[in-house]
Amino acid sequence: MTRAGVLSSVPALVLGAAALLFGLPELFFVAAVCGGLVLLALIGVARRPPLRITCTPARRRIPCGTPLRILVRITNGARRRSAAGGSLIDDSSDQPGPVLSVGPMASGAVVEDHYDLATPQRGWRRIGPISLEVTDPFGLATRRHRAVARHRVLVWPRIEDLAAWPENIEDATERRRRARIVAGAETDFHSLRRYEPGDDPHRIHWPSSTRYQELLVRRFETLQRPETLLFLETDGSAATPETFERMVSAAAGIAVMAAAENGTIRLVTRGGPAIRATGTPVPVLDALALIDQSPAGARPAPLLPVGAARMMLIAVAGDLTPREAPSLPEAPSLPKFPSLPEFPSLPKFPGRKVILQFWDRASPSTHLDVVAVGPEDSTPRRWQEERAGRVASSRTPTGVATTFPTA
Repeated sequence: MTRAGVLSSVPALVLGAAALLFGLPELFFVAAVCGGLVLLALIGVARRPPLRITCTPARRRIPCGTPLRILVRITNGARRRSAAGGSLIDDSSDQPGPVLSVGPMASGAVVEDHYDLATPQRGWRRIGPISLEVTDPFGLATRRHRAVARHRVLVWPRIEDLAAWPENIEDATERRRRARIVAGAETDFHSLRRYEPGDDPHRIHWPSSTRYQELLVRRFETLQRPETLLFLETDGSAATPETFERMVSAAAGIAVMAAAENGTIRLVTRGGPAIRATGTPVPVLDALALIDQSPAGARPAPLLPVGAARMMLIAVAGDLTPREAPSLPEAPSLPKFPSLPEFPSLPKFPGRKVILQFWDRASPSTHLDVVAVGPEDSTPRRWQEERAGRVASSRTPTGVATTFPTA
C-alpha cells in the first residue's frame, strides 16, 4: 500500500467509528467510499498481469568498468484483454528505483527494450531477481510480482592496452631455433613421403608420383611457436589489495597481447593450476576474473612447466615480494639458472623475461628486464616507454630496424 492508500484508509476508519458513535449515516457513506477504493485497489494489484518477461544479458563475459546491457522482451500473453503498465525493478541495480517503465499493452503486443548495469569490480555479477511493480490507477496500492529469476555474468578484470614487446635479431633467431615441428597437425604442407597402406588417397601428389614413378603423399605438419608464460604473484605480502587489482588488470592486458601475437599463453600462480589458452585469451581472463590473493606464505611457489626453456616469461610482481620465499623450482629437465637478486620468489628462468613490477613505497633498482610502475603511473604509458626504448636499442647504427614481429 502506498502513502496515498494509507492516508485514505485512516480517514475511512476514523469516519466509520464516528458514524457508529454518533449515528451519522453521512459519515458512514464517506467512510465506505474511502474504504472501498482502497479495497478495490488492493484487489486490482493482487492479480498478476498477463505479461511474459524475459531478460537476457547482451554478453556473458565483459571487462570491468564496461556497462552491462540487459535486453528485455515483454509480451502480453492475453488473447482478448490489454494489460496495465508497470515498472521493472532489478534488485541488483546500484541505483534505487525502477530500471524500466512499461506502459499499457494491447493483446498480443510485444515490447523490446534494454537497460544498463554497472560493473564496478571483477568476478560474478549478479542480475536480478527482476520484479514487475504494478500500481492501481489511483495510486493507492502497489505490489511486486516476480518476473525473472537470477542470472549472472562473469566480469573480467580491466584489460590494459599493451603492445607486443619487440625482439632483436638474437631473440628472433633463438625463438625460431627453439620452435619445433609437431607431427599429425594438418595445417601446413611440409614435405612428400612414400605412400603407405592406410594413407588417405586424397593426399597423393600425382605430379610428383608420375615424375618419380612411385606413389607420394603430402605430409602436413605445423610449426609450434614458443608459448608465453605469464606469472602473477598472488602472495598477500607482495602487494596491497589496490595494487593487486592493478596487477590483475596488467596481467589481463598481457594475456590479450600474447594471445594475439604468440597464439598460446600459460598462466601460472601460487597454489593454483596452470591455465593454458591457445588462440584466445578467454580461459586466462576467466581465471583472472576469479583470482584472489592468498595469505602471506600460505601457498608454495609453483613449478615451472615442462618446456619452459622455449617460452618467454612475463612476470607481474609487487614491491613487497617476500624475501625469504623459495625460488620457483625448476622442471626436472632444466638446468639451474640464476634469478634476479631483487626478486627471490620469481622463477629462475633461462629464456627471455620481462618483469612488470608495481611498487608503492620505494622505487626499485633499475634493471634491464624490469618495468617499474609507480602508484601514480599509468601501466600502458610505462609499458610503452620501456617498449620504445627497446625499439630504439634494437636498431642498427644506420637507422635500419632489426626487430622482428613476435610470432
